[in-house]
Parts: sequence; structure tokens; C-alpha cells
Amino acid sequence: MTIVVVRPEPDCSQLVDQLAQHKLAALPCPLVSFTPGRDLPSLPALLSSLPAGSVLVAVSPRAVAFTHQALQQQGLAWPRHCHYVAVGQRTANEWQQVANQPVQYPAREDSEGMLSLAPFNVIKGKQVVILRGESGRDMMGLTLQSQGGQVHYCEAYLRQWTIEPLVSQVVSWPQDTITTVVVTSGQQLAHFDQLITLSGQHWLRQCRILVPSKRIQDQATALGFDTITTVDSVANDALVNTLLRLRKTGLSDD
Repeated sequence: MTIVVVRPEPDCSQLVDQLAQHKLAALPCPLVSFTPGRDLPSLPALLSSLPAGSVLVAVSPRAVAFTHQALQQQGLAWPRHCHYVAVGQRTANEWQQVANQPVQYPAREDSEGMLSLAPFNVIKGKQVVILRGESGRDMMGLTLQSQGGQVHYCEAYLRQWTIEPLVSQVVSWPQDTITTVVVTSGQQLAHFDQLITLSGQHWLRQCRILVPSKRIQDQATALGFDTITTVDSVANDALVNTLLRLRKTGLSDD
């Protein structure tokens, strides 16, 4: 059983190392790297203008890290009069450490989960700032706008995809031992599918694929993956636990 890990660095290598500790072989496949987003220079002015009770949303630890770096460069602190909402526990923990503010997060790590939290119970007239990558998912913002919220998107980071350089590497993968693929976002899944096509390794679609949400599960089904496990988390610990359970049960969800 060899696992292909499709997620950005440093999480990709960290997950590979964690799996190795449990004697699970894994191949890293980081398809994307990141640079600061175009909205960061104007973000401090926006944050300083927010009224009390506004909501800050972070869709990933990366959004928190790039935003925090931008604030530090200008000698500014995170606002203390806002509600903080993170997509999941890891994002919340890292945000709480740098912002020194309480951060809420849902059990279900996606936009739908965040919308169920208390700060969004009555959103009409409230200001909401969503920290995300470029071309992020709009469902949450559109929902809040439909309920009367004033939504500001902040592009905290840019993605740089590296597909072509990995083609020759993928061709050399051992087809007879790879059984499982871990993919942590819909965009990465789309680019991984492109990588499969370019490398001619169509057998990868026959592997089990681990994804973090029902939405990405549906995307994987549409791309032709037959055996899909939804983890409901992008945290490495949750992925490791799921893979260990699958190994114990012979790669069966039963």
C-alpha cells in the first residue's frame, strides 16, 4: 500500500513523514506553491474601519499566516472588537496564537459548517471580511450577502501551480503498489486530474481517493474516481487516522 499525497508544502512532506512513522509508504505530490495576495496592502485600512461586532473569516491557516505577516510588516495588531471564525480547528488554533483572540470553528470544516456558527445567526447589516486565496469559493459570501451582510473578500495569497515539472515523476511511480490518493482541495483535484492526463497514468483513477468534503467527493466522482472516502477534515492527523483505519480494515469502509 503506497499513498500519493496531493497537498501543498510543508503539509505534504509532514503528512508523508507522519505516515512513515506508521510504516505507511507515501509519495509527495505538491502541485502548488504560494505568494502574498494582491489585497494585503489595503487590508489594514479595511480592518481599522470595521465597526464592533464585525466578523473575520479565515478559510485556511495559510490565509491567517499571510495576513498576519502583512499586519506585522506595518506594525499593526489584529482588531479586538470582531468575531473570529475559522474553517477548522487547525486554522482556529494558529489564528488564536497570532491574534490572541478567541476563534470559533465548526465541526464540519467547510463554508456550510461555518455558516451554522453563532456570529452568523443574525448577519443583516454586519461587516464580514473573508480571508482567502485568489478565486476562492463564493458560496459563503453570496449566502451572507443574500441575508443582508456586507461582505469584503481579501485575497491573502496567490497560488502558483506546477503541473508540467511533475509529469516525468508521475510516470515513474510504481503502479503495482499505489492504492490510495489524498487530495485536500477541489482545485488540487482538478489539477491532479490534469497531471494524470498529461502523464498518461489513467490507472490512478482506479485508486481510492481521500477528500475532505462531500462537495469534493462529488467532483471526484464526476472525474471518474470510483472509490472515495470523505474525511470531513484537511488536518494531517485526521487523514492519518483515516488511513490507519482503512489499513486495518483492508481498505474497506465497512
